[in-house]
Amino acid sequence: MERRELIDLTDRTLDAITHREPGRAPLAVNARYTENGQGLAIGKGLWATANPGTARRAVSADLVSGQAGWIGAIGENGNPIVLALRLKATGDGVIEIETVVCRGHERIFNPAGMVPRAAFDTVVPKAERASRQALRDAANAYFDGIEQSNGDIIPSADDCARVENGVQTTLNPELGGKQAYPLWGMPVAAQIGTGYYAYIEAIRDRRYPVIDEEHGLIMGVVAFDHPATMKSVHVKGKGDIVLPAFTQRPSTALIAELFQVRGGKITGIEAVLDFFPYGMSTGWR
Repeated sequence: MERRELIDLTDRTLDAITHREPGRAPLAVNARYTENGQGLAIGKGLWATANPGTARRAVSADLVSGQAGWIGAIGENGNPIVLALRLKATGDGVIEIETVVCRGHERIFNPAGMVPRAAFDTVVPKAERASRQALRDAANAYFDGIEQSNGDIIPSADDCARVENGVQTTLNPELGGKQAYPLWGMPVAAQIGTGYYAYIEAIRDRRYPVIDEEHGLIMGVVAFDHPATMKSVHVKGKGDIVLPAFTQRPSTALIAELFQVRGGKITGIEAVLDFFPYGMSTGWR
């Protein structure tokens, strides 16, 4: 299957969802759908509430696995939401559809920020392309770095911007107001190396279903476990920092995260996430 075919299938599936008409989608007879880790019948959940019109932030296509990823903003019952979608196609049509949907969050939610990044649509020169394994290694190093509070093992570029639910959470000194400790203004590796994310117990059930070597993109779907056993964390250069309220409730964040890698460095990160019951399943193996 060619890239244009996978992207066309993705566009047609999104069109079916946003028009609440499953018949528009090129679905296989036994197509499976999950929404935030829950298995639902085609036509239920987002299929029954989404609105027409989409804003694409990033798209990726894996010609080896026959899978594609989409990240952007759509509407739902008149309200903006952010969405990550993964699909798998065979000769019989789309057989798997996985969505991660965020309908709002107290700190990390800005659908208007889900605008395209030109770099994600750019073909990486062959000399700078990473192999499939190297792309997996880079993504795993990022998640390992968070688990270990060790930014030194993360191969990220100093100008790598991470955007979560439309909010830029690195290299953004204005985020959080006039705080004395400029955590959100830091580059990715330095921020993670502060120890701020020590409240994250584990990053588990890591899957990398979409690997787009041509564009240097890899989409992962993972679960961040937050046991809510810490009220504060010790941050390098600052001391103890009281954690925000959402970390004080046991939860698991389901995250679809897209990385771009060029020249061996992570140069961009895009994520859609929301918080669910602690220990939840991602719905896929």
